[in-house]
Amino acid sequence: MVPESVTSKLVFATVRLDGIRDLLVRGQLSAEPELRQQLAQEFFFHAVGATEYLAQLVNDRRSLGLTPDKVVVHKVAASLAAVSPSDPLAKCLVGLSANTAKNPLPVDPYSDDGLIYRLINYRNEVAHRNANPFHFRMSAGPRRAYLSLDPRGSTLGTSTVSADADMANMLAVVERGCALAMSLF
Repeated sequence: MVPESVTSKLVFATVRLDGIRDLLVRGQLSAEPELRQQLAQEFFFHAVGATEYLAQLVNDRRSLGLTPDKVVVHKVAASLAAVSPSDPLAKCLVGLSANTAKNPLPVDPYSDDGLIYRLINYRNEVAHRNANPFHFRMSAGPRRAYLSLDPRGSTLGTSTVSADADMANMLAVVERGCALAMSLF
């Protein structure tokens, strides 16, 4: 694993986000459900994949000894903390991880923790369960697309931020976290 693998995943996510933005600009996001779903699945897959590649890279660079099939972000963070409780890399990795099965959505869904939680939840729901995270608001002007705060069917409603801006914010948190982590090797 090399740092370029992580940055490549971030580039792939950016390309998929650009595809979603293109559909929005053309007013086609709601009209092309198959393409919309493909781009969303690939965006979430690659954005979360960057953190997973990062975990592999940290495992290798720090010689943690986890087998590649056991490497996940939170386990790498725990292994680092076990060796050195004050390791800033462990804290950085914790910030790129969330257990969406055991923990509720953070109180602030737009905070870094909230964005990471939602990103991982969307990846799980959209890429693995084919859920549609988008909600469309019709108006006299252009249609607006928003992400549901939790696509698992909860009553949390939709984001107050447009889908493309929400996704860009998620990607920015991942990019910052990955850059910081790679500076701490």
